[in-house]
Amino acid sequence: MKKYLLLLLCCLYGLSLQAQTPKLRFHDGKFKILQLTDLHWIEDDTYRSRDDSTYHLIQNMLQVEHPDFVILTGDVVVSRNALVAWKKITDLFVKEKTYFAVTFGNHDEETDVNNAQVLSFLRTVPYNLTYDAEKLSGSGNCALPIYSSNENAEKWMLYLFDSHNLVKDYALGYYDWIHHDQIDWYRRTSNEVTARNGRRLPSLAFFHIPLPEYSSVLSYCAAIGTKGEDVCSSSVNSGLFAAFLEQKDVIGTFAGHDHNDDYLVDFNGYFTLAYGRKTGYPAAYKEILDRGGRVINLRENEAAFDTYVLDLKGTHDKYSFEQKNKGTGIPQFNGSFIQRELVAHWDSNRWDLEMKMLKEAGMKYLIYAPALETDEKKTFACYPTSLCKNYDKTLERCLASAQRNGIKIFIGLNFNERWWKVDYSADWLIDQMKIGNKVADELVALYKKKYGDAMYGWYWVWEVDNVSCKTPERQAVLTQALNTNLDHLTKIAPDMPLLLSPFMNEKLGTSDDCGKLWQNVFAQTHFRNNDIFAPQDCIGAGGLTLEHLEDWFYKLKMAVNTKPGLKFWSNVETFDQRFWTSAPLSRVKQQLEITNRYVSNFICFAYSHYNSPYVVSKTYHDAYLDYCKEGVLPQLDAPQAVQNVSVQKTKQGVLVKWVAGKNDNVAGFSIYYNGALLMRVGVKANEIPMEYFHKTADSTIGQYEVAAYDAIGNESQKVEAKN
Repeated sequence: MKKYLLLLLCCLYGLSLQAQTPKLRFHDGKFKILQLTDLHWIEDDTYRSRDDSTYHLIQNMLQVEHPDFVILTGDVVVSRNALVAWKKITDLFVKEKTYFAVTFGNHDEETDVNNAQVLSFLRTVPYNLTYDAEKLSGSGNCALPIYSSNENAEKWMLYLFDSHNLVKDYALGYYDWIHHDQIDWYRRTSNEVTARNGRRLPSLAFFHIPLPEYSSVLSYCAAIGTKGEDVCSSSVNSGLFAAFLEQKDVIGTFAGHDHNDDYLVDFNGYFTLAYGRKTGYPAAYKEILDRGGRVINLRENEAAFDTYVLDLKGTHDKYSFEQKNKGTGIPQFNGSFIQRELVAHWDSNRWDLEMKMLKEAGMKYLIYAPALETDEKKTFACYPTSLCKNYDKTLERCLASAQRNGIKIFIGLNFNERWWKVDYSADWLIDQMKIGNKVADELVALYKKKYGDAMYGWYWVWEVDNVSCKTPERQAVLTQALNTNLDHLTKIAPDMPLLLSPFMNEKLGTSDDCGKLWQNVFAQTHFRNNDIFAPQDCIGAGGLTLEHLEDWFYKLKMAVNTKPGLKFWSNVETFDQRFWTSAPLSRVKQQLEITNRYVSNFICFAYSHYNSPYVVSKTYHDAYLDYCKEGVLPQLDAPQAVQNVSVQKTKQGVLVKWVAGKNDNVAGFSIYYNGALLMRVGVKANEIPMEYFHKTADSTIGQYEVAAYDAIGNESQKVEAKN
């Protein structure tokens, strides 16, 4: 009788609220979610001390984290007098004026009320956002939009699913599954949100029982956090994971249920599958984790979030996730390297042009290196330093422009050209790392506070290959060098990731040996969550071929999987080292597509040098923008053949001249000598080359031919030179 009286009073109170449905919204670009799960609250005097501990833990997390929204992912109250317990729990959120919602678990109906009755109660509670979107299987299936800081636009969506209880026929396993009507509702809602906003909104999904893929993805991706028991999912896969992949909006799923699991898996940049940390002190079986929660920080204008596990000891397993290829399914660059020789004389306006160009191409990272460089003659820095006399302020101009334009900078520390000779001792290399630590100290003191949004990470400039570190002894030296920097960087700037970009040469080693090399190094190094292993794909330099690229990246992927939390990116070479010209986009597209199978992100060497409209023919940039829209390179008109090709013999060689045809698509010219490709010369911004000097000691003039080529790689007809 008391139960029904409480329900009636709650309903009457709810009718008296007369409040509009509130809007979740970002605040200064930030939105924080606190996930609580598996409270297993038992409203009984025997369990009072444990329930009190759960209550005070939640209260502490609310007051420390100040979340914008709390999600309880099931198994909240598991006893009689359930509504009394629900009121105690929800009073916490009312007291803290914090919005909350609930997804029901398999034990929530093992009480004296069913989930529909609990939902009726919740609908009367201030700050509750749980509701039934439609008449679907289960209770509390709903979608919650998160609005912009000014409340003018939807920015994110949160999808809540009832994952139900047990199956009726144990021939189908033990746990029920998320039903097809729920999945159909999600697809419809997702499509409506996309149509309403003119784009996909990044989204998260919450439910209690994990999907079967929480187990299967572990064969391909490493878990970050604790896996203390097997995944207890449904035996029937109803296809929700596939729906998320196809809709391309959900980039994170968060479950409970398995009390000894709190791990997260970054599924190759598509989305994360994560557990919360068990919150409640009552134990259902032998449990090994301290009680706590999971925090998820969303970014207003990015398909990205940061997350960590929280307990009374502090925070653990911090990880940053960003959606691969912006959810388009089209492999594309997210950043570029840039080197000092290109930018040494740039002013602020020129830097701004470059940053805006990178953003137009969909990039948000720029890797600037190095900050301090030593060659045989001198040491030079691109910032004011006590480490050498010669410096300029190029780096600050870069950071200032990046701050204005929303670009994140990885800063390369120091480099000494002696590295390439491989004639150094271990002591010399460690001394170089210590210099790098001093560079980092100076850069943090100079710029971190001033350009906090732009000064994002570090780049380890020392390029490791698969030849010079073959032996365990050399690998031990490499490990010591990396740890010398990693340990120091962790102390002074723990949230700034370190990126390194080694290279390979298939003529001098095997993919198996390279994978073992890095697996051994990873086992000994102190890489942190969010550090980045971004090997060069070596196509531009000729170290690898397109035919063998996949095999090498597969072996490297397996090595990275042995280091949980280490991200695996690809550094795509957009040049042709034979001529130091821009690579045809038809080749670059293949590089992207091959490594896309293994990596979660792409950077390149180097868009700013080989694809920028301010450096080479703007057709490279324009064609790349077209490619990013549909994943298909544009069909360009064939370049017109050159005219008036002539040659002139000199003492030093042969001067070849030509007149370009009238065609806006020309990106450069190929020069052939006796039927073989001799040289390619590219258009420099708007300067069209019309001659090439061939240094040769031949006494006779051979056959010279010239053809125009475009950014895709198409060539015109060859035109033979006339003597």
